[in-house]
Amino acid sequence: MLFPLQRKPRSMNWNGNQLPETEDKQLNEIDRIIAGDSDDGLRLDKFLLKLLPDSGLRERRRLIENGLVMVNGRSCRSGLKMFPGAEVVLLEAEDRSCAVEILSQVKVVKQGEGFGTVYKPEGLHSAAIAGSAESSVEECLSGIFPGKEPILANRLDFLTSGMLLIAFGVERENEFRECEDSGTVDKVYHAKVHGIPEGPFVVKNSLDTADRKRTKVLDDQAPEERWSSAEVVERYDDGTSLLEVRIAKGARHQIRAHLAHAGFPIVGDPIYGREDSADRMYLHHRKIVLPGFEAVCETGWK
Repeated sequence: MLFPLQRKPRSMNWNGNQLPETEDKQLNEIDRIIAGDSDDGLRLDKFLLKLLPDSGLRERRRLIENGLVMVNGRSCRSGLKMFPGAEVVLLEAEDRSCAVEILSQVKVVKQGEGFGTVYKPEGLHSAAIAGSAESSVEECLSGIFPGKEPILANRLDFLTSGMLLIAFGVERENEFRECEDSGTVDKVYHAKVHGIPEGPFVVKNSLDTADRKRTKVLDDQAPEERWSSAEVVERYDDGTSLLEVRIAKGARHQIRAHLAHAGFPIVGDPIYGREDSADRMYLHHRKIVLPGFEAVCETGWK
């Protein structure tokens, strides 16, 4: 996900050009990038991957159509061909509101005194993405838990379904981070994978997450809280299997990268998986346990 380098509202961009207004909303300048020689002739909607590596083509085109992308101080079309020296500026509306359709998809799984969990379906962002026109669960938390000061404590990939942990207040969020650091958090996922492991296994490799689009598995060993432990839950006749995967403190794409490295890529994973006709990526955050709180959300897969 892309986080803003600076979030100070601006009325002009880096070249002194007036920023557009979208539906009378103040726009913030989020990031900028200068096209190089290797970008010459590349369509703008493809070039935007440099700023939004986790975004889809439809999402990037929507940003451009909504006037949230400027090239040399002007709004433009998705098909604009880039040229060396072109300055691309990414904007976002200052106030983001919860989309009504999000509330119909997100369900409260459990609510306790200090923590709660909500179900996020696949194809929905966990957190608000700077510069993105797409809605997220995070933008709706105050409506789901009114008066609770809800804070998103963990995130799931766009294509992953399952539970998001919500901390009620900064003190509880800090408590959760301390539990993660001490190894007293247990996160349990279900993953349908290609291949059938002979038995339980643990992937201990450290990860390089510098490339925001694809996590690289390294040869050296990670700290124990970054391991991924897996065991077979069910075997299928088509050569796939259902695994239960446990992690304590995850990194971006940890389970997806670790399972693929072990030779068992997740069914439907467009980055680390194999070509298949799956209707979704089969990874689901099923259970979370921390001192004083536990919640379970079944997959609902057939």
